[in-house]
Amino acid sequence: MIHLVCKLFDFVVEKIRRRGWKRILLAVSGGVDSVCLAHYFVRNQTALGIEWIALAHVHHGLRKETADRDEAFVKELAHQLKVPLYVRHLDGEALKSSGSVEENARKARYKALFEIAGSPNARAQVIFTAHHANDQAETLLMRIRRGSRLRGLSGIQEFREDGVFRPFLSVTKADIEAYAAKNQLSWCEDETNADTSFSRNSIRHGLLPQIESANPGALEQLCRIAELGKSAYEKILHCAERTLDPYIVPSNLWPFPAEISPYKFTLALHDSAWEKLRQKSPAGAAEILRMWLQSLGFEFPVGFHFDSNFTAYGKALIFEKSRHILWFCHTKQDSEAHNLYLISQKDSLLGTWRMRQKGDIYTPSKAMSKSLKKWFEENGVPQFARDSLPVLADGNQVLQIYGIPPRKKETYE
Repeated sequence: MIHLVCKLFDFVVEKIRRRGWKRILLAVSGGVDSVCLAHYFVRNQTALGIEWIALAHVHHGLRKETADRDEAFVKELAHQLKVPLYVRHLDGEALKSSGSVEENARKARYKALFEIAGSPNARAQVIFTAHHANDQAETLLMRIRRGSRLRGLSGIQEFREDGVFRPFLSVTKADIEAYAAKNQLSWCEDETNADTSFSRNSIRHGLLPQIESANPGALEQLCRIAELGKSAYEKILHCAERTLDPYIVPSNLWPFPAEISPYKFTLALHDSAWEKLRQKSPAGAAEILRMWLQSLGFEFPVGFHFDSNFTAYGKALIFEKSRHILWFCHTKQDSEAHNLYLISQKDSLLGTWRMRQKGDIYTPSKAMSKSLKKWFEENGVPQFARDSLPVLADGNQVLQIYGIPPRKKETYE
């Protein structure tokens, strides 16, 4: 492990210089880890080339007395270090309303930190958190216990693309405590850290010490496994990108105008990509495709297969096969009113713009009349998009479909 007071400095200097970070926000809870984070970076600010540094503290509202104590402590710490402090208060009752309190608090905390970092006064380029090697080992054990896939085995990421950096990730808890003792630092103890009803605490105080006792050096090995998992995941993802990216169908070749999609994020992939992937990896094609989609924000369930349609209309996620295109969508949005608004000025004497209705008939130029449903099927318009497509109609006779001139098959097959 890298000892905090020995090698961390050169490691952090290289990271900061390479990424050009000049304005840094430190997430400080008041515990020993984040107090050391604040002390280390404020004391070395000039040498590290940091132009602006500030602390951020999130009051979760879950345990008022001790949370108020922590906030007051961090305020005093910022005063002693002579740096700005930003504080955000969360609604503790809302965090407890449904689901995991731990997960709700984590998401709300990061949301608050990002809001602080992006505020006009802060304009921070990156958020530093005090996650360390013990956190990494605990996270890996938690994920193994619940049956994690390869991405999960990569553990906590040192740098997240949304702007979070964990400089202590290779530093043990013992290193941090030694640094605190050497610099005579004080901190606040979070009494919930001893509550083993929380899954992480049960691992921290029970399983991990047992493993380390039976297998000295296990903590370091768990961190090493996380590094290997991260490396393997990145290599597989890189290969998947090289294989699949050329088969992404650009929106100008979609069989409907992209702006009318009822999903905020829509991806079209030619189905030959799936065949290509299955040729390269017959057993692992579905998992590789799922990993690639996950990297793009499409969180399909673990073990999901792509041999038959999966739909979740009205929900966040959809997979649909339509002719030669595989459609992946997430984040449903209310598009019908918006789409009609787009063409509200286009009403003509020929008919009225509306959404499709049962019994609609369409007669393309120089073609035979057919049901609108059949025309959609023949022209590869996926089901998820059909109810969002405005049509100009006179009675049940569709005269025009918004944004869809009759296409030649080869333009999107």
